[in-house]
Amino acid sequence: MHPGIRIVTFLVFTACLSRATAGQLLLASALLVFPYIRSGTSLLSRALGMFRRLRWFFLSIVVLYLWMAPPDSPSFLLPDFLPAGIGPALERILSLVLIVLAVNYLLASLPQTQLIAAIYWLAAPLKYPGLLRERLALRLVMTIEAVGKLAQVSRPRPTSGTQPESGWRFYQRSYRRLIHTLQFYYRHAQEQAASAAGQEYRFDCLDSPPLWQWGSPLLLYGLFLLARG
Repeated sequence: MHPGIRIVTFLVFTACLSRATAGQLLLASALLVFPYIRSGTSLLSRALGMFRRLRWFFLSIVVLYLWMAPPDSPSFLLPDFLPAGIGPALERILSLVLIVLAVNYLLASLPQTQLIAAIYWLAAPLKYPGLLRERLALRLVMTIEAVGKLAQVSRPRPTSGTQPESGWRFYQRSYRRLIHTLQFYYRHAQEQAASAAGQEYRFDCLDSPPLWQWGSPLLLYGLFLLARG
């Protein structure tokens, strides 16, 4: 399939999951099962690593929904006797999990040259107002590449004291650890940017896809409409 059509199909998939119902979540889960079974364990292990880095983000969603959800928040995942907000929070987390799985599969199935070419092809309308779509394509790909490298870096952990801390001293130490982490990743990003200076990125300009391939995102959208119930 044309790389540009793959990205458009992914965007349709993501948009449909933004306010997904139970049927749509089930459909999205079924659509992702076959690609992951066919790809083997390497793709799944990479996705698990992404989930591990997002665990605090998922927890923050649960806390926000518990705090802000109205008492009569409907949920199709959990019974009504559970605290309000748990069901809607899990629905949002499940949607995000499916989106992360789709992103993981898209990046693994598209080589870097095809990804740059697809973004360049999709950004064709930007040439009319005079914008340089080459810069947009390269910056997006370089950002994805840098984030992937940064996620694999293990930062040095500061040594913790032997005495237990509580109260204000605990918050001060937590704040210092946060600053230390941000400084470490900032310095690492600067070093990576300096080492990547002058690096060349090559890609081939893509031709327009066959007309029938546009049926893939349209078919996907139709399936989500039917699954909405």
